[in-house]
Amino acid sequence: MTVRSPVREPAPRGHILVVATSRDDAFTALFFEGLPPDVHRRIRVLEFGNDSLALALAGATAVVLMRRGLFDYGSLRACAAFLRIPRYYFLDDNFIIVREEPENYGPFWSEYTLEGVREALKGFAGVLLASRPLLEYFAAHELHPRLSEYPPIAWPVIRRRDGESPAGTDEPFRIAFFGGGYRRDVFASFVYPAIQRLACRQKIELVVSGIGPAALAPDSHVRIVHLPHDVRYGAALGELARHRIDVLVHPTPPTRNNPYKNANVLINARAVGAVPVLSDMPPYDALGSPAPAILCENDPEAWYGALARLARDGRLRDQVFERTARYCDEHFSGAANAEAIRVILASHAAPGRWSRAARRVVAAAPLGADRARWLLRQRLSRNRLLRSAYRYLKRGG
Repeated sequence: MTVRSPVREPAPRGHILVVATSRDDAFTALFFEGLPPDVHRRIRVLEFGNDSLALALAGATAVVLMRRGLFDYGSLRACAAFLRIPRYYFLDDNFIIVREEPENYGPFWSEYTLEGVREALKGFAGVLLASRPLLEYFAAHELHPRLSEYPPIAWPVIRRRDGESPAGTDEPFRIAFFGGGYRRDVFASFVYPAIQRLACRQKIELVVSGIGPAALAPDSHVRIVHLPHDVRYGAALGELARHRIDVLVHPTPPTRNNPYKNANVLINARAVGAVPVLSDMPPYDALGSPAPAILCENDPEAWYGALARLARDGRLRDQVFERTARYCDEHFSGAANAEAIRVILASHAAPGRWSRAARRVVAAAPLGADRARWLLRQRLSRNRLLRSAYRYLKRGG
């Protein structure tokens, strides 16, 4: 009688589950989309509240909680801990400092104290941090023993610069704003007046994303193009590139969180073929010399001077943009990110078939309840009547 060796199921390769607030926003795109193909195929990104979350968690080699996921993702952190799935945390802002500046960031960060973050990270396998100063802060305050620098990854070039100057042509000098809401006030106070002044001497087109029409006073000399809001980073960047931007302005208000941020604005500028003009403050004042951008103080005169020089000097634009592209190639290549992901994959075994099945059963109930609450919040945010009823019931009817 021939005895056959038992057929063994191939060892599962597993995946790293990245849980984010939005699947296609700038955070997931800039930090995971640009990974090399052999690493990228081992990454699965899902939004918190997705109906496939329990299944994806069951098959995960490890799970990465993005940004606010340390406290805001319902039972996910506790569920992963109970299932003994290695957990990692990713952060690109210093939320502990953000908590202390509600005038800039709102009152949403009460749990991000040193003690709260340190306690929440107990049992985590590691923390991925988007800048060296942020990593040093976590190390100095002993928030976790295993910290890895995980910078943004340069986005592909969407529009290549043609080197032509608007001077002497009928083409306008195109300036773009592509930033978050907390930059709107400094843009309106310092940058927009400079653009209006420049528009008195040459044709200007201003392309804005993230600022509504009501926020900028109409000016007969400035043609303003308002881009529709699109949370999808790649789609929004592609739409910006279509407008053939010359200069990307990125004013920054002074906050204590600034030194811990990263310079991903350089990635945006490189992708759309634009020269970055930035506030002369952290983190941009530490990018080296000569800087890969034009830096200026936050006052209309300084912004006007910077924009006027770039508008009349095509060679200066080319020189600065070359430094921008070189900085992205050197600092945002994705090599450190790929190595960090490979280390995670090599450090933890992928779950077997029976383990995946058991995990799915255990995770289904708590993550299903999370999804129900998430769906309710989505509906409340879109319906004023439901929102009022919900508040009334919470007060006890």
